[in-house]
Amino acid sequence: MKWLLISFTIQLLCWHSVSAHEVIRVGLFHDLNVQKVDIVVLKGTGTVRAGDSVWETKGSQTFQIRRAGDNLELVAGSKVIFRQAEFQLTGNASFEYRLRPEAKKSNQRIYRGNLTLTSFSGKVRMVMELDTEDYVAGVIEAESGKGKLLEYYKVQAVISRTYALNNLRRHQPEGFEVCDGTHCQVFHGKSQFEPLTYRAVDDTRDVVIVDSDIRLITAAFHSNCGGHTVNAEDVWSKPVSYLVGRRDTFCLKMPNSHWEKMIPLSEWKGYFAAKNILVTEDNLMCFTPEGKSAFFADSSYNLPARKVREDFKLRSTFFTVLPDGEHVRLIGKGFGHGVGLCQEGAMVMAAYGYTYRDIIHYYYKDVHLIPRDYIRFFEE
Repeated sequence: MKWLLISFTIQLLCWHSVSAHEVIRVGLFHDLNVQKVDIVVLKGTGTVRAGDSVWETKGSQTFQIRRAGDNLELVAGSKVIFRQAEFQLTGNASFEYRLRPEAKKSNQRIYRGNLTLTSFSGKVRMVMELDTEDYVAGVIEAESGKGKLLEYYKVQAVISRTYALNNLRRHQPEGFEVCDGTHCQVFHGKSQFEPLTYRAVDDTRDVVIVDSDIRLITAAFHSNCGGHTVNAEDVWSKPVSYLVGRRDTFCLKMPNSHWEKMIPLSEWKGYFAAKNILVTEDNLMCFTPEGKSAFFADSSYNLPARKVREDFKLRSTFFTVLPDGEHVRLIGKGFGHGVGLCQEGAMVMAAYGYTYRDIIHYYYKDVHLIPRDYIRFFEE
């Protein structure tokens, strides 16, 4: 047994010493109908390849890629340089650029990585290829903002890395692995305002969260749980062993802990009448302040609370409904779906001195934190 343990340890150390620095393919602006995009070179030298043809950028300049039938055109000034179905943009180590799709202004975003532009499904598809750890740094800043504690950024690094690696097939039919929106995780390019994001990535490099079967978890997170996280089955289709609701008092004094919304009483009653639910004084209250429910009023109505939240654009499903003249007043707690890690709660825990490992174990039940290369040992 002793020799087995030594052998096992040696294998793990060897795998960890050559920890992967794999790339990830990110679909940029995939939810927009992009017909043309300006590319603004900020620094470094870039090269655009179109088949066997090559065009080099010259200093800081702006050029455009636009759709032309089933092809794309590269336009510099007023001159069409190339017409091809696909372009590949690469650069030297210092190459950085902005992307300005016609349909969206994104002047603050800076990108650093190889970019493939393709005429795909009637629009310009943009797929960036970059180191996974650089991607994680960008996600940390986009999802958490600047000015947070290092220990919290470590939490976000681990859950963002885990979430991404567990969802690499989500956009496979579209030619990339993850998108840059909330459907996957928000990514706005290079982390540029908060240097601690890179330190958090380095301090947790390759660490991921696995369940009791050593499988990557669905590392769900949200802004604020309002005092109690929820079970996975209360929001999605089935229970998940590590996504179990628990009381959380850490987030209760944070910015997104409370909210209110006024809705005309006629609109409120009309909504439920259309679903054959009669709203009266007896069932006007949706949830008690002491807890959450998966359904409006109770399960006999068969109306998921998340549906009410979506249709009325509410911050959470944790709310009380009170009559207020010709309106109903919704008094709510929290922001987001409430499953998994509460970001604002985690921020407070970090301020109290909890480690990133403590925080992750607080929100995800019976999980393990391991370098991602170790998963291969258990798979074999």
